[in-house]
Amino acid sequence: MKAIHLTLTSAISSIAILTQMASADDFTMKDGKLMAIEDGESIEVMQGVTLQDGTEITRGGDVTSADGRTWKLQEGDKLMEDGTFRARIFMNGVLKENGNVLIVRAGEKLELSKETTLTDGTRVMTDGSVIPKDGEKWSLKDNDAILIDGRPLLEGSVIIKDSKPHLVKECMGEPLDEKTKLGDTEIHPDLTVDFKGDGDETALKEGDIVKPDGTILRADRTKK
Repeated sequence: MKAIHLTLTSAISSIAILTQMASADDFTMKDGKLMAIEDGESIEVMQGVTLQDGTEITRGGDVTSADGRTWKLQEGDKLMEDGTFRARIFMNGVLKENGNVLIVRAGEKLELSKETTLTDGTRVMTDGSVIPKDGEKWSLKDNDAILIDGRPLLEGSVIIKDSKPHLVKECMGEPLDEKTKLGDTEIHPDLTVDFKGDGDETALKEGDIVKPDGTILRADRTKK
């Protein structure tokens, strides 16, 4: 009877875990493990999962989308319950999230408890105020961030990661497969950009940012 009881208990636990995963808000890779996240709580996924749109994820993080594309989730990447993919694009700097100002080091978040100075001399206050070394004071809004090199990573910007343009949403990146216009700057999936429709072109490189107003912030600031 004891063995039967243990088997039944295990079965009930498994059903509870599967039920929790089925209602998860999203899935992410953390420390090499696939985790289901619901209401801020996470639980390790012990078997494959199929999302609402038919996207499949294995326990090891291998993804097969509903249209047959395949890739592997990297540390910090996310898949939403509707199959939307968001890549981790932010590792070091300061962000504002749910009203809290956080310092991020190697992807780990902690409350910003005192003023911090970034590598370019920009100062960030605990209330989210940003004081550039040269320029006007401004403030972080929810889901805005500033990289360790002082470049703002604002909601609605585009950043180049793994040689692909990503639209910034909640400090994550959604890959862009179609041309996108920010201000007077038109960004193409092949990383070329057109300015103001006048035919002038340049190429974006890894780490470059295009702000919502179309301004390009180079990862290598010696480039124009």
